[in-house]
Amino acid sequence: MGDFDRLLEPIKIGTRTWKNRMVKGPSSTLFAGPDQMCNDTIIGPYKAIAKGGAAAIIIGAMLSDDPKMLIDKETDTEYPYGYRGYPFLGLYDDKFIDPLKKLTSAVHQYGCEIIGQIFQNAAALETKGGAWCASSFSADELPSPVPYCFPTRALTIDEIHAYRDRYIDAAERAQKAGFDGVEVHAANGYLILSFCSRVWNHRDDEYGPQSIENRTRLAREIIAGIRERCGSDFIIGIRMNGQEFCHPDAITMEEGVELAQAFDQAGVDYISVTGYGYGKTPFQYAADFWQYPEVRKDMAQYADRLPQNGGDGLVIPPAAEIKKHVNAPVFGVGSLTPERAERLIEEDKIDLALFSRAPWADPDMFNKVKEGRPEDIRRCNHCGTCDWIRPGHQKACRVNPAFGREAELTPQPTDHPKNVLVIGGGAAGLEAARTAAERGHTVTLYEKEPQLAMELKLATMVKGTASEDVPALINWLTTQAEKQPNLTIKTKTEVTPKLIQKMNPDVIIVATGGHYPTPNVPGIDSKIVSTVPDLAKIAFKAMRFFSADSMNKLSSIALPGIGKNCVVLGGQIEAIQGAVFLRKRGKNVTVLEDSDQIGLRYPPRYLNASLDWLAAHDVSIHKGVTYDSIDKKGITYTENGEQKRLDADTIMVFKSPVEDHTLYDQVKDLAPETYAIGACNGADTSVMVEALRQGREVGCRI
Repeated sequence: MGDFDRLLEPIKIGTRTWKNRMVKGPSSTLFAGPDQMCNDTIIGPYKAIAKGGAAAIIIGAMLSDDPKMLIDKETDTEYPYGYRGYPFLGLYDDKFIDPLKKLTSAVHQYGCEIIGQIFQNAAALETKGGAWCASSFSADELPSPVPYCFPTRALTIDEIHAYRDRYIDAAERAQKAGFDGVEVHAANGYLILSFCSRVWNHRDDEYGPQSIENRTRLAREIIAGIRERCGSDFIIGIRMNGQEFCHPDAITMEEGVELAQAFDQAGVDYISVTGYGYGKTPFQYAADFWQYPEVRKDMAQYADRLPQNGGDGLVIPPAAEIKKHVNAPVFGVGSLTPERAERLIEEDKIDLALFSRAPWADPDMFNKVKEGRPEDIRRCNHCGTCDWIRPGHQKACRVNPAFGREAELTPQPTDHPKNVLVIGGGAAGLEAARTAAERGHTVTLYEKEPQLAMELKLATMVKGTASEDVPALINWLTTQAEKQPNLTIKTKTEVTPKLIQKMNPDVIIVATGGHYPTPNVPGIDSKIVSTVPDLAKIAFKAMRFFSADSMNKLSSIALPGIGKNCVVLGGQIEAIQGAVFLRKRGKNVTVLEDSDQIGLRYPPRYLNASLDWLAAHDVSIHKGVTYDSIDKKGITYTENGEQKRLDADTIMVFKSPVEDHTLYDQVKDLAPETYAIGACNGADTSVMVEALRQGREVGCRI
C-alpha cells in the first residue's frame, strides 16, 4: 500500500468518473483583460495543472453578468488586494464560447475534467446604485468595512428572476464551450450567499431568511434550471459556506448542515464546503489568514482547528459534519497538504481534496503524489502573494515564477551547455543555479556562509511558521539543488576576482544580496543602535546549532542585547515585521519612518493584519519624520515641524536594502555573460517573489 492510496482512488461525480480525488480549487488567475475573454496567459497555468495530474480543475469566478450592467464606466476603484475592474472570465455572451473552447481542449487532452464556477460579486465589488444583494446595506451597516465590502441594494423579485435566468444561460454557454459542468457559487460574500446567510438576508418575502427553504430558494431554482437545460450528464456542483465567523448572524455548523441537505435534495453532484470571516479586517474566503501575528481574539475558540495545534483546518469540521448528512460527495478545502488530505479522506471526513493555491506553486504536485515524490513538491508558503496584484505586475506566485509565464519560464533543455558560476546561496542564487543545472548547464554555486539560504532562515526566525511556511521554500530550494548532478555547491567560500579567473566561467551570476543602509544621523554609531547585519551575524552563529523556527521560539524566552524600550527606524516590510517580532516578545515599540509610505512590498493580508495588531498592542507608527540625533538614551526627531524626544534602550535600524553592485562591478568583465540578480539590485527585488523571479529568468535565459 502506498502513502496516498485514497487520494489516488477514482471517484464518481454525477454520471462521470474522475481519475483521482485531487482537484484544483476555484481561485481565479485574474488574468482576464477588460473584455473578460479567455487568452493564452489564462490557459497556461490550467494546462500545466491538467498535465500535472489533477482529476479536475474548477475555474473560479466566471461572470454571468456584463460588468457594464454594474458600473457607469470602466471603474478605477482599487480593491484591497490591488486589482481593478473585472479581471474575470465572461460567460454572459455567446462571444465567449469559442475562446473558452481553447481552454477546455487544453485541459481535456490530459484526461482532466473542467468545471466553470459562475458567480456574481455582490458586495465584494463597488457597483453603481449599490451592489446587488438580498438586502440593502449602507456603508455603516456592512459586516466588514469598505473596501472589503461596499454598500448594497436589495434586488426586487423580478430582478432575482432575471438574474436566475442569466445564470442558467451562462451555464448553457459553459456546456457549449466544452466544460464538463458548472459550480453554483453560493459561498463567500457573493450574491447567492447573501440569500443563504442571515448576515445579509433581511427580506420578508419568499426569498427571505425565515426558513432554509426560503434561504436556498434562489440556489435551488438555478440548480433545477441548469439540470433541465443541460441534462443529467452535465455536472452541477455547489460551493457553500459550511460555517461563517465573526458575526452574530453568521452561518453556524448546524445551519450549514441544513443548507447542504437542501442542496443535496435539489440534486447537486457535489458539495464544496468552505467558510467566510467578517469583521474589521476580515479574513474573508482565506481560511488560513487569521492567525498572524497572533490568533485573533474573535477566533480564539477555533484555535484547536489549526493544523499546528493538531486540528484538521478551520473549515474541515463543517465539511465533515455535512458529509454525515448528505449523499453527494463533499469537497474539503483549506491550505491542505497531500498528507493531510489523505488522512482526512481515510477518516471519512471528506471525499475529495481541493487544492486552490498549492497548484499555482507546483502544477506538477499531483503527479508527484502519484509517483511517491512528496519531497519534490514545491509547497505553497501561504504568503499572500497570489492574493495581491502588485503595482506594475500581474498576479504572481512567490515560489513559482512560471505561474502565468509558462511558455517563457518553464525550464527547457539547452542546446549550448555552459560553465556557470553563481555567487550567493540565497533565494535568487539557488533558483538561478537550480534552473541552469536542470537545463543542462554545469553550475558551481559559492556561498560565503556555512549554510545556504541564510536570509530566508533569518526571515523564518522573525516571522515564525504559524501562518507563513518559509521553511518549505528553504527545504525545496536546497533539496532540489542537491539533487542536480551537474550542480556543485561550495559553502564557507568568498569569491574573488582571482578565483573567477582561475575558473574561467562562461557565465557569472551575482546574487550576493543588497546593502542595508543606516541613516546619516549624528549618533548612529551609538551602542544602543543595532542594524540588520548586526542581528544577522548573531543569528547566523546561533543557527549553526538551532533551526530558524527554534530560534523564533527561543527568542520568545530571551532576546539578549535588546532592551525593554525599542525604537524601530524604518516603515516598510522589514520594519513592520521587525516591530511585530519585538512587540510579541514584550518590548515597548515605536516605529519611525522618514518617508510618507508604510508597508511597501508587504502583501496586504499580512500588512493589514499586522498594522491592526500593532495598533491594538500600543505600537505607534509615525511616518514623514526627520531623524535629528541619537544619543545613548534615545532619539530626537521632528514630526510635522515639531521636535520630539523618545527615550530608548535599543534602536533597531530596519531599513529596506539598497542596490549593492560592488562585487558585480569587480567581476562583470571576467566572463562573456554576467548578471546581477536579487537584492543586490535594490529593495524592489529583495522580497522573495522577486528574487526567485530573477533567478528563474536568468536560469532560463543563459
